[in-house]
Amino acid sequence: MFCWQPWQKITTVSVDSGNIPTETIEKQLGIKEGAYRYQVVLQEAFLANKLKQKNSKVSEAALQLSGKRLNVQVSEKINAGFIQESGRWYQLDSNGNRRQVKEPDGRGPVYQGFKSESRIKAVARAVSSLDKVIRQDIGEIRFAPDSNNDSKLILVMSDGNTVYASQKTMAEKMRYYAGIAQSMTQNGVIDLQIGSYSYSYGS
Repeated sequence: MFCWQPWQKITTVSVDSGNIPTETIEKQLGIKEGAYRYQVVLQEAFLANKLKQKNSKVSEAALQLSGKRLNVQVSEKINAGFIQESGRWYQLDSNGNRRQVKEPDGRGPVYQGFKSESRIKAVARAVSSLDKVIRQDIGEIRFAPDSNNDSKLILVMSDGNTVYASQKTMAEKMRYYAGIAQSMTQNGVIDLQIGSYSYSYGS
């Protein structure tokens, strides 16, 4: 009891829930700043399952209580793409967590050339933040750094275009993809690395 200190109050609740509002997660958990530690100690799995039952958008949830700080990690039921490792295919959720599958189902991009776990998770979060129509139009995402951009991504689109983007700004700039693509008379490259411009293949 002395080690757990259940009478102590939680002073900080940190929630990583992607596109699901933090306030919604806190309300459905029933835990917020000022709650007592005893409301969480040894009940992490129960609270995670409670959240999954209350919120149909949640695929996975994990709670970690450290001192007076509670960390809540939530993954949405969004297909952020597929990645192959050691001959096995995995589907990525909105936080880049993996679930083994037989093969890609065509409803999410295939990741190529990625080695860094943190980069995979960051790109998965960015992809998950995009509108569903744009997200499902991305056929492949290649990590392709060069001398000008060490975080360059190449997105092969199902409509025939190719997008050059930077990891940190991809989510923001891809929101303009549809408008740029509609203004093009032929398929080609849309470069979103610095500013945004497009040109036809071979020009």
